[in-house]
Amino acid sequence: MGRDWQIGDPVDYTTDGWMDAQNWGHGSDDDDEEESGRNHGRRRFQDSRIKEYSDKAWDYYQNSNDENALYYINLALDLDDCNANNWNRKGIIVESLENYAEAEKCYNRSLELSKSNIVYDNKAVMLYHWAKQLIEESKTVPNGLDKLKEAMNIIIRAMRALPGEESEEDIEKYLSLRDSINFYIDYENRFQANLETLKKYDKGELFTITGMNFYKNDVMLTPGKPLELVKEHDNEFDEDAIAVYAEGKKIGFVANKDYTKFDSTSSASQLQDEIENVAQAEYLLYLDRYADIQFSIGRIIK
Repeated sequence: MGRDWQIGDPVDYTTDGWMDAQNWGHGSDDDDEEESGRNHGRRRFQDSRIKEYSDKAWDYYQNSNDENALYYINLALDLDDCNANNWNRKGIIVESLENYAEAEKCYNRSLELSKSNIVYDNKAVMLYHWAKQLIEESKTVPNGLDKLKEAMNIIIRAMRALPGEESEEDIEKYLSLRDSINFYIDYENRFQANLETLKKYDKGELFTITGMNFYKNDVMLTPGKPLELVKEHDNEFDEDAIAVYAEGKKIGFVANKDYTKFDSTSSASQLQDEIENVAQAEYLLYLDRYADIQFSIGRIIK
């Protein structure tokens, strides 16, 4: 059985020894308001830090200090990874560092959080630059087809990223680069096909024709055109010289220096013991790959 309230008991203590049910729980409305105020203050402080880091990152970027810019934009995103503007800024910064794959991820994240025509344009411009870089890289490897195909995939993504009539970009620029990539793919395919043709023959059968610019004539060299090789023992510049004739006209010489011939062809000196004073040959192909590889190749007919 209960008892009467006594001094020292809680104000809501009942005669049966229990607190009123309406007061069960922890804290008061004042406590909730105080906690809400603290949370709001913490949020305002965090927001100010995010803005501070983001602004520092942008200042560093505008002063061409991309490494520091990346450091501070990462600090900002560590505090809030749902800030679309900061993901856009990070995309711009890592693009400047030529980390295009990472930049694309950043722009995509920004667009997931908030659709923006500016960010769509930023993404398209970045992809355009990435495709151009891959074209240049394709010229430095033995077979550039993989890089060119990747460039094609990227320029298509760039065009798809453009926000239509809302874009400030000129679509013709992107179409032109796409056409250029198609040209380079065809160009590379021809070069690789010519390499495969050369592999069908022994090195001792092949020669490079050099000095053609010094002989002006109307001879048109086409694959299969008959050629004649004539040793010039009395040549004052090279005792191993072998002249090349077509249609009875001298069109050049068999290359005799490494820097004037293609690797898989023989030099004039190497052919001295392989052919008679006069030998029959045919024009095989013109091997062309940018400025480094430009060779007219012939084949000895045995």
